[in-house]
Amino acid sequence: MEDGVTMPVGAYQTLVVRKICRCSWLGNQIPYILAALLDISPSGQVPNIVKKLTDACVKAEAVDLPKIAEHILELCSSKGHKALALQAVVDVVDALDAAAAAKSKEERLQLNQQQGKILQWLRHKLPTNADLAQGWLKQMKGRQGSASAFMLALLLGMSEALSRLHQPITDYLQVLVASGFQADHHLQRSAWLGKLPNAPGPRGAALQQALLTCITNTASSGDMTGQGRETGQGQEAGQGPGPGQGWQLASRPVIAFAVALLEKGNVRAAELADALSDGEAVAVAAPHVAAVQLGIKILVASFEVDASMRATLLRELQGRLVGVKEEVALPFVAVLGLLVQRHPRAVLEHANLLKAALDRFAFMTPTTALGVIIALQPLALLKKHIQAYMVGPSGVLRKALFSRGVASRLVAVRGLLYIIVQQLRTMDDGGGDEGDETLEADPELSLSQSLPASQQPSLSAGGGGVTLLHELMGLMRRSLTQQAPIREALYQGVHAILGADPSLQDSMLELLLPHFALFLQPQGPPLKLAACASLQDGTVTVHEPIDVLLTCVRQVLLLAQPRNEHMADSIDGMVGGETTPSILRPAAEASQERNPNQVLQGNFSELKQRLLDSKPEDFGLDKDCEWNVASSQGGLHQAQAGLLLGCLEVVIEDAVDDATGPDGQSSAETTGQQLTSLLAFHDSLTTWAVEGRHAKHKKTDGSTQGPSQKRNRPPISKAAPAAAGASGPHAQTAYVDKRSPAMSVGCLCRLLNAITDGGLVAMPDNQTQEAGPCGTASEPSVHAQLACSPMTQSFVLQSCLRMLHRCQPDAAHHAVVIGTAGDNPNRAVAQELLANPDWGLLAMPLIGAVQNIVQLSVLKGRSKGKQADKLPFMALQCLDTLLRLGRTCEGVAELLREVPAPGEAGPSEASTGASEAAQVIWEHGPLLHQMLQALLQAGRGRETEVLTQTIAFVGGLLPPALHEGISQWALTACEDPVTQVTHPGASKALISMHLSLAGCEDIPACMRVSKALEGVLGSSMGGPTPKSQEHHLQVTSKTGSAVATMLFTHMETLLHDVEWLVAGLTKGSLSGEAAEAQRASLETSACRRLKGLAGVLGSGVACTLKGPPCDHIARLLVTTYRLLKAVTIHYKAPQRAQQVLPCAAFQDMVSAVHQQLTPDVYHFIFDASNVEDGDQNKVPNAEQKVRRAKKEGKQMGLLVKAIEEWEINLIKLTRSCESCSYMYSVNAVLLCACGCVKL
Repeated sequence: MEDGVTMPVGAYQTLVVRKICRCSWLGNQIPYILAALLDISPSGQVPNIVKKLTDACVKAEAVDLPKIAEHILELCSSKGHKALALQAVVDVVDALDAAAAAKSKEERLQLNQQQGKILQWLRHKLPTNADLAQGWLKQMKGRQGSASAFMLALLLGMSEALSRLHQPITDYLQVLVASGFQADHHLQRSAWLGKLPNAPGPRGAALQQALLTCITNTASSGDMTGQGRETGQGQEAGQGPGPGQGWQLASRPVIAFAVALLEKGNVRAAELADALSDGEAVAVAAPHVAAVQLGIKILVASFEVDASMRATLLRELQGRLVGVKEEVALPFVAVLGLLVQRHPRAVLEHANLLKAALDRFAFMTPTTALGVIIALQPLALLKKHIQAYMVGPSGVLRKALFSRGVASRLVAVRGLLYIIVQQLRTMDDGGGDEGDETLEADPELSLSQSLPASQQPSLSAGGGGVTLLHELMGLMRRSLTQQAPIREALYQGVHAILGADPSLQDSMLELLLPHFALFLQPQGPPLKLAACASLQDGTVTVHEPIDVLLTCVRQVLLLAQPRNEHMADSIDGMVGGETTPSILRPAAEASQERNPNQVLQGNFSELKQRLLDSKPEDFGLDKDCEWNVASSQGGLHQAQAGLLLGCLEVVIEDAVDDATGPDGQSSAETTGQQLTSLLAFHDSLTTWAVEGRHAKHKKTDGSTQGPSQKRNRPPISKAAPAAAGASGPHAQTAYVDKRSPAMSVGCLCRLLNAITDGGLVAMPDNQTQEAGPCGTASEPSVHAQLACSPMTQSFVLQSCLRMLHRCQPDAAHHAVVIGTAGDNPNRAVAQELLANPDWGLLAMPLIGAVQNIVQLSVLKGRSKGKQADKLPFMALQCLDTLLRLGRTCEGVAELLREVPAPGEAGPSEASTGASEAAQVIWEHGPLLHQMLQALLQAGRGRETEVLTQTIAFVGGLLPPALHEGISQWALTACEDPVTQVTHPGASKALISMHLSLAGCEDIPACMRVSKALEGVLGSSMGGPTPKSQEHHLQVTSKTGSAVATMLFTHMETLLHDVEWLVAGLTKGSLSGEAAEAQRASLETSACRRLKGLAGVLGSGVACTLKGPPCDHIARLLVTTYRLLKAVTIHYKAPQRAQQVLPCAAFQDMVSAVHQQLTPDVYHFIFDASNVEDGDQNKVPNAEQKVRRAKKEGKQMGLLVKAIEEWEINLIKLTRSCESCSYMYSVNAVLLCACGCVKL
């Protein structure tokens, strides 16, 4: 400043501060510069100083960081910028942390140590300066942006230091997590957002990484994997203070935050399985599922890193297992299972907490209790006291075994069977480690686990000569006296027990033989169905699941009888009047005394032969008996028919094994006749039960009942509690056509292959088959005729469909197995005990059979037989259910991997950058497309609808870049003048697939459908009259209303994407000079998108709409004008700020809305008002008309208000921008509508 020039002190201080900020700051001088600025800086220059400091701190030394933070806090606090203080500290630390990313590990560790010191200093500073924390939290709620590990640690530390801020901070972090994962979900789901060149990056993944980094920094030393982490001895060993000094202040709050995420998630079992997987399913998971996965990762990482918080974490898990719904408890059970699998030694250090959790076993829900047992089972193999607490004489499972509730006893039986099977499995590997850490088992357990079951000590009593075999037999004998669900669980576990220890076969045979004989009778019908199901007090009760017992007997016999290459792989019946089964004939000839194995085999063979010679009438079941489920007798007949059908299916599987065995060709004629007889028996009984289920109730005991009288339907069975793992055929009462089949997956695969290949038995070399699987051979064999029979194909497809429905992943036990069973062998044991078959094996044979059935139905045309005509629809239902069970891109690709792809399939340019799973699905896409084209040409509407929905589901799993090709399939089918889609469901499905998979061409697709609707439904503006359907995307007057609703629903989704982008721009998710170009680009894209949507809406609102589409488009218009208002407010400058001219895209959008949308909207309001006035004058349904008029009037009022609010803000923006006017066409619109609209 020149000599003699004077100025006020404040102006001079401002000049000095500006000059200092324009200078270059050396890194080691920053603390001194800030100290000097404390006394001379005026209040208005604090933001400039903070901005300069943020840019210059990248050169600062890490050791100076605490001093810099102190100066920043003092500077902002003393100058009246308290809300800026903590944010300035966070910005400086983040800038220095970003600069340290390229430095060495030691330098980054030193920086973490200094950050920890800052956190520790702030922990003591904030309780006396709560206004700093409150101001910063208030400022944070009004902005969006990335969250760093330091910022999250500071927030979590604040929640513990200031108790009154604990809940607000927890709520803010939950909103931050939800919005982050919601943003990622929008970017992954929307092709338009994904194609934006300057779209914001994934925020949810960045937030997850920041939280996990925050946890990692709580380690007490730099060694994250050594013994120091486990015991906290790193600092005592002379390694120096670790970075966890201040970071550990966030340990307890972050655990509480993770618990809050899991409690709020409320995920279903299938979603929890996705959250626990490590594949692509998590990357595209729903936001609430991703939040639950984050909570699980936080808890597992906290347990691994911070040894001091492990007891706290286990207490939190223990408290969330009781008194909550299963949806809330299962994630905590999964966390417990993961901790046991990965860190068994650390978990065992807190055995008292595990025992406290087991003490609450009786108060847990059945699924939660079973999950806890499966999760803690590896510890029972390692420590005797844990094993005794679980299965000892006074253990929790022993107590539950004597509980009054069937559900508790069922859990106890399944838990004991699981533990026993795992104990037997250790004979192969000698026990050992179940986790990543080395941990030796108790010497007593290690010694006993190498012995067979007959020599292993009992789990409940180690001495007294009681062995594991005695304990197992005692459990089985007691279970055989229990209710049907417990017996069923026992039968399902026998195969797993024998697979773990084959030496138990004789004991199993001795136990099953007398019990199986109780339900056989020598005269009359071979089975005592009355002993299996009966009426008790007017209620149907299932006493014995005879079909599951028969399956168990057959499995035991197959394992007990060693096979050689000359013996059939089945239990053959008696042929030609022989009194001894063929498989037992050598043994019977050698000795007249038969062992239990031979006796049980004889009983099974005799039962099989007698079932082959029986008819439904022999069991008191015929077409004329009572089948109506509304009556007690009808319910009893339905239950007995279901049991008998299950037994027939077991015998059918035995015959199928015989036909596909080594001697299948020599006995082909016999097995073919057996299968024909059994399938006819099965078909007749099923048809009677299904058709008579809703037939008119027959008069019994002189009682009469008119058809109009209401009747209470009695419960069919009270022996089926809703318990965990009760997933077998009798887990829940089911009709005969809904029950799960008693056949195995392998048997269904062989039957499906028979449909594809033309028979179960291969043709001899001297015979030929001229025309494919079900061709026109001169003399087809019995098996060929059977494979081509509609009865056989219907039976196989229905069985597959019912098995796939049984394997739906929404069952709670599915999440238990995935979350707690650990590795694949443990999961296989749990799956077998819970009767969850490996349905993935059906993929290849089922898809081949579906192709064959569809091709034959197209070639032969519609059949006169009712059963044959339903086969294509049933086959495509099976295909749809199978692929939907895959759930994710990885899951569906795993199903299709072994299926041969079509010859023309191959990688395309669009699939070049896709994942390997997406490429597998894309290569198999032509297979589905070929079937779709064949069905369209054959005019099969129902089948086309199902297959189109399947293709739409599979296509939705692919990346958005591949969607357009699949959408083009539907467009080609809709525009084909030759193909006439007369089925309404097929037409809607094709248009829905075209819209949902249009990708970046979604606006043209919506406009195309909107124009088709206008051509079919007519225009309310006096346009052309409706035309025929071939020129309008297969839309007809019957489907027009549904297609309009579908279009408006899809457009609502597109509007939500724009709304999300605009909300992010308004809340300031982009900041800084470098982001201005990105902001301008996104604003332009949003305006252009709104312009296109306004054009589609203008075309849609011009159609003649009635009913639900009219209500839907009214709500959609309200959302649109509110979004237009938000965009207008976004462009308006704040007060006292210079108004910037909006972009050209905004001006084009406003013009398009005024010209293409608003005039039609006013006509729409006018027409709706006339309809309301006319409806109120009609006498029929007057009350409904009045209610509807009030509802529509409310919607119209909201619509008019939304239009007015947008135009008011547009006028304000026009006045601020003097160089242009956005309202030049509004006057004409209002003049046109003012005479006919009631405002």
